[in-house]
Amino acid sequence: MKLFTPGPVTLPNEVLKAMTKPIISHRSSAFKKLYEEIELKLIKLLDTKNGMIAILAGTGTTAVDAMAWSLTKRGEKVLVPIAGEFGKRLAETLQRRGADVVKLIVNPRKGNEFTKVAEYIERRDVNAIALVHNETSTGLTYRDLETLAKYCRKYDIKLLVDAVSSFCGEELSLRWGLTAIAIASHKALAAPPGVCFVVLNEEAIETLKRYELNDVPLLLDLRKYVEFNARKETPYTPTLSVLYAVNATLARVLKIGISRFIEMHRERASLLYKEIPKLGLEPYVVEERYRSNTVATFLTDVSAAKIKNELEKRGFMIATGMGELKERMIRVGTMGDLSLDDVRRLINTLNEVMTQLNNQQSKH
Repeated sequence: MKLFTPGPVTLPNEVLKAMTKPIISHRSSAFKKLYEEIELKLIKLLDTKNGMIAILAGTGTTAVDAMAWSLTKRGEKVLVPIAGEFGKRLAETLQRRGADVVKLIVNPRKGNEFTKVAEYIERRDVNAIALVHNETSTGLTYRDLETLAKYCRKYDIKLLVDAVSSFCGEELSLRWGLTAIAIASHKALAAPPGVCFVVLNEEAIETLKRYELNDVPLLLDLRKYVEFNARKETPYTPTLSVLYAVNATLARVLKIGISRFIEMHRERASLLYKEIPKLGLEPYVVEERYRSNTVATFLTDVSAAKIKNELEKRGFMIATGMGELKERMIRVGTMGDLSLDDVRRLINTLNEVMTQLNNQQSKH
């Protein structure tokens, strides 16, 4: 079964093999070495020398929650641009934290224009902006992030970024001035689920020292991770087997080169956007500039669930839409151990499926 889902993804053999290494104590010198190797590789990929990496056991949502709960406080005004279900989830997390959340609803089909966010910053007094870099539910990427980061520095505004499905699939750098980035193992990085990271810049570390976080669950309290990072340990038991896989896949990305690795995702997505509309499906994101490299989304007049089920019978797993788009959208991931030939085979199989389903529909 080839996974063309927005995560988890099909893994390279060397990454799977890495998980078979013996379990070690997370208080051992061997673990400190593993920690240091992972941290160094992540810092290289995120183009920074001054960042700190918090390693957490959990999903991408765990990292986003830790970032939101630790780097905002009750009553702070946080602007959240929303272009899909994960933007809504980020806003909900911040509301539960007690932040004063301002929701900026944007049209995901036309793009998350920087001007809308910039104009709002100039009109209102906000302490932070929290956004989803790559909205997996709609296939939209916020490609004005570097410009927004410069704007936030000008107004001394924290910028918290959910990059769970963009890291290693989209250009991303802590050097832009991002306060914190939440990432996970099981998306474009192409490792198993179970490990996530919060990348902190120097400003974020100073913020953690100032804030009272006694109301934050221990697992999400990033001060603990800063403290243990000094001795290259995690405060709680990590997902060791997945960390082995993460170390292996990070080495793979660095060997390929991050620019080339991102381009591989873009090539797969471009092929999907070139060929799938010929089968009668409409790209959801109209503006090409904002179309995600890691998940391509299409509207369909045929049941999305039926398309998904028929493809699964033929050895391909995709995803349907989320929320109100569940039955009207298919989402095709481009992450993991996939080649352009795999993408072509999926497209050819989708052509067979659409012909079959359209014939069935016409008979009724």
